[in-house]
Amino acid sequence: MVKVISIQDDVYEELRKRKDGKSFSVVIRGLLKESGKKLTIGDLFSYETILSDEEAIKMEKETLEARKRSKTRFIKEL
Repeated sequence: MVKVISIQDDVYEELRKRKDGKSFSVVIRGLLKESGKKLTIGDLFSYETILSDEEAIKMEKETLEARKRSKTRFIKEL
């Protein structure tokens, strides 16, 4: 079923930029799905508005270095 909705021009332009050959429904569905999920470090690479590529790469390197410096801990089972 098709519904007609009204959106402001700035919202339309943002959706149009993300469209990339997809339908508006697909773009909106993807955005709604993303809005409910928790963000991971891997997701930061796909969101230029959150981090630039350089910032994301730097964060990933720092995270890997911190993991190398951390000690492995063994937990005894009771």
